[in-house]
Amino acid sequence: MLDHRHFPTDSPVLRSNSDSRALTACLLALIVASEYKFRLRDQDQSVSGNPDVFVLLEIATYAVVACWLFVHFRPAPRLHTAHWVTLTAYAYVATLWLSTTYSPYFEMALVRSWQMAVLLAATRSVVRHSGRATMHLFAHSYCVLVSASVVFGALVPLPRRESQADRFTWLYLHPVTAGQFLAIAVVVLVGYVLGRRNTHTGPSWPLPVYLGMLLICTVGLVATNTRGAALGALVGSLTALWVRWRGTRRLEITAFLSVGLLAIGLAATPLITAFFTRGHSMSRLFTLNSRTELWGYALEEFFERPLYGHGQSATRGLFLDEMGLGGGHNAVINLMVNSGLLGLVVWSALVFGILLNTARAARSSPEPRQDRILVYAVLVGMLANSVFTESLGAPSNVAAVWLFVLAAWSELIRPPGRERELVLGQRS
Repeated sequence: MLDHRHFPTDSPVLRSNSDSRALTACLLALIVASEYKFRLRDQDQSVSGNPDVFVLLEIATYAVVACWLFVHFRPAPRLHTAHWVTLTAYAYVATLWLSTTYSPYFEMALVRSWQMAVLLAATRSVVRHSGRATMHLFAHSYCVLVSASVVFGALVPLPRRESQADRFTWLYLHPVTAGQFLAIAVVVLVGYVLGRRNTHTGPSWPLPVYLGMLLICTVGLVATNTRGAALGALVGSLTALWVRWRGTRRLEITAFLSVGLLAIGLAATPLITAFFTRGHSMSRLFTLNSRTELWGYALEEFFERPLYGHGQSATRGLFLDEMGLGGGHNAVINLMVNSGLLGLVVWSALVFGILLNTARAARSSPEPRQDRILVYAVLVGMLANSVFTESLGAPSNVAAVWLFVLAAWSELIRPPGRERELVLGQRS
């Protein structure tokens, strides 16, 4: 604990401490406002352009965050000094704004583009005015939020749609959305468990706390019966293991896991089969629950407007009208249809830039090993899940928040000259 008597009220230590908590609260508020559903709403209502009170509360939350960022930090964009990965984040938001101008759902697209601009401002504020300690505080706080949500969902089950009656969620989130929340939380917690011996700025909790939250989130993830999220959690966790160890140790761990996973697969084949089939016929499984049919239709729509796409959020209505499904159910497909090749190239450059920055961080001294584990694992896990859900290639959702957080995080650990932690980071 810091003794306030030793620091004036305008001390950099106290300011950075306060800014770190406030920025973390802002990021969590954006996630809750965008994703936590407090009522059941038909899919066609989301593109109707008629907001209800909860949509207005979501917009108000983003407005409050935007006003606080502006008043507190007085932002002054300096793009000429920005790293190219940062420029790709700006370019991605600019692409969303461009695709808004010709979107068939202009009002919704306009709100989503504005929300992404607020998100970008929040993550850029972390880079400019805070540091890696804020990223770790956000990751810890996110896991607490998700763990508490699972407990709430178990204690207070709310009515669900008939097609989702046997799948766990909380409030009125779709189980796929809940699965994505949980998959990210599982990967983050696995990263902290594996890297508990690595030093890092920001909070560091006892191992039993991480293990307890990991158990809660894992049980919740399995209960959502969301196959893509389960795959993302597995891939992300294996990535964390791969980054954690090096050399012969990495080969030993790989061999051990291969044998262990094979043994588990053989012993639990009926349970695993039941989880992935969910009682569906083989013909339905071969189409990935009609996803392959939707993707075929999406490619036809893409080739009609390959360069700029049909406009932001177009997949919400195009596929709903044609197949009764909203969204592209794949990040790349969603980008191709909404923003065309332009959006796909910019988004791909952003993802590649995050991976490249994180790889280069290995040359830092001391190496930010714990940060690298988390950035790699979360991003790769989300990419695996994005094969089955469009969130990573869509605006204003938990995956979009984490994508921009990881972009900022990768910049903070990138050498040279990025190890500029504030006094708070040095004392944490």
